[in-house]
Amino acid sequence: MYSNAQILSAVLVKWLEPAITQLGGGKLMSIPALAAIQNKIRSTGWVSQNWSMAQELSPIINKVGGRVVEPIITNMISNYPDAELPRIAHDVVDAAIENEGMNLFEGNLSFDAEDLRQLKKLLDYNLPVSEASGYEVKTQP
Repeated sequence: MYSNAQILSAVLVKWLEPAITQLGGGKLMSIPALAAIQNKIRSTGWVSQNWSMAQELSPIINKVGGRVVEPIITNMISNYPDAELPRIAHDVVDAAIENEGMNLFEGNLSFDAEDLRQLKKLLDYNLPVSEASGYEVKTQP
């Protein structure tokens, strides 16, 4: 059985796949040696001038990036009570949707309301919120 922290981490990594691929590919191609290799391959005529090494490697970046990011997220959220994580996650996403988006890392990573609705759907499927909010005190027998 998986903990809520593990489930939430897996959901976040799945939702972040496009961003992980984009950020990973961008960082990868900022390495001068790889950029030079890409340009050399383009100059040989084996590929078109639009060919991108980062795009070719995106499935690998996605898998590796997800494997790196998931334990980091799990570690960060494991400090919260596991039973409360579904409610916390849903509340954060609901608030971000109400604000019509969310910016992280000083605006370097932005998510619009539609992105957040996709996350909400993943949370609804994989980490639903229990409607039981605690014990209800009875005042009569």
